Amino acid sequence: MSAGDWLDSFPGVLRNEPLARHSQFGVGGPARWFITTRDVAVLGELLHRCSVSGIAVTMLGAGSNTLISDDGIDGLVIRHDDRRLRVIDEQTIELGAGCMMPRVALDCATRGLAGIEFGIGVPGTCGASVCGNAGAFGTEMADVLVDCTSLDQTGTATTLAADACDFRYRHSRFKDDLRGSVIVRARLRVHADDPQAVRERTDAIQAERKASQPYGIRSLGSVFKNPPHDRAGRLIEAAGLKGRRSGGAQISPKHANFIVNVDHARAEDVLRLVRIAHDTVQQRFGVDLEQEIVVLGAGLGAPRG
Repeated sequence: MSAGDWLDSFPGVLRNEPLARHSQFGVGGPARWFITTRDVAVLGELLHRCSVSGIAVTMLGAGSNTLISDDGIDGLVIRHDDRRLRVIDEQTIELGAGCMMPRVALDCATRGLAGIEFGIGVPGTCGASVCGNAGAFGTEMADVLVDCTSLDQTGTATTLAADACDFRYRHSRFKDDLRGSVIVRARLRVHADDPQAVRERTDAIQAERKASQPYGIRSLGSVFKNPPHDRAGRLIEAAGLKGRRSGGAQISPKHANFIVNVDHARAEDVLRLVRIAHDTVQQRFGVDLEQEIVVLGAGLGAPRG
């Protein structure tokens, strides 16, 4: 009997589930096991039993900034899809980790709650956004987080205040010493405002995003972090790489720090473009671009940078 036999009979677990179905980029081979959870108790049980059984766990949010191997992912892939939004008072909202940030921005606008307008430009889940300190148009999660609750590998819950999360540019403790912990809930700071005024600001951010970034086409979001005092997209464009293709993937002609899926791209197509952009910028300008996209699965060498 193998260590993972119990997973085959666990309610809701799918075997060999194609992960392309669960990625906004539309790329990814199968997960050996896959489950969507909404109950924190079920998630905690899975984390604990996998830890005891020696089964690797991979958490997957919306897959908006994640490149998944064409060969898939071994072990158990979990998508925690708790999308509950609760208004605690006029200063605080509580989000399940599966809440999509654009939806949160719109829901808050309808309720006359301001402060989360930037979320319309963050095409990911709340949990992933806290983990990566995601942001857009001058605001990031560190600016609005009150606290967050996570489960460790034993399923034990811990709540951290924002100042204990070690937030930096596209970084938090959940990428360092708390790697392996799973964010399940976050409380964000808001304030009351006229619903029309909030929606106008949300619409303005959305319009700016549509004007400056690829929209209506599958993309991986920002491929590289912006280096100090510069922008990755400007450097890649200055290197003459806008529109460069590899197989079905392309460096966006609209914004050079985005790679888009134009024709049934494969993960290897994307990684080839990532390496070309990284190496060309380093050779031309001496800038070592740091990768922002997350690479998951077997058979993929991590891009340099």
